Parts: sequence; C-alpha cells; structure tokens
Amino acid sequence: MTTTRVDERLLKEAAEFSLRFGCEDCAHFAPETASCGNAYPTSPHLQIDLFKVSGLEFCKGFELT
Repeated sequence: MTTTRVDERLLKEAAEFSLRFGCEDCAHFAPETASCGNAYPTSPHLQIDLFKVSGLEFCKGFELT
C-alpha cells in the first residue's frame, strides 16, 4: 500500500478544504461495529489525527458521506 506523507502543504489544504480521510467519514463505515462494509481493514484509517501521523494510507473504497 502506498503511503502519502503528511507535510505542511497537506495540513494546510486539509484545513482549507475540510478534507476527510478516515473511516468515520466514509459511506461504507458501520459505526456500531467499527467495521467496513466492504471488509477492508479499518485500523489504518480510524480516528486520524494529521498532527500525530507522518503518513496516510488512503482507502481505495472511500466514499464521502
């Protein structure tokens, strides 16, 4: 899986455009079980804090709710 580096540009654009990356904002996420409706792993994508990670793994099935 490819990892995208979290840098100053990403932090700025994420704030400016209200970008979403985590499972909690995906249409396929089932909050009652904290699982993905497409059976993808959720652990790399849950509760992402951009200020605490050096990189992001984007999910190929992400659909904004």
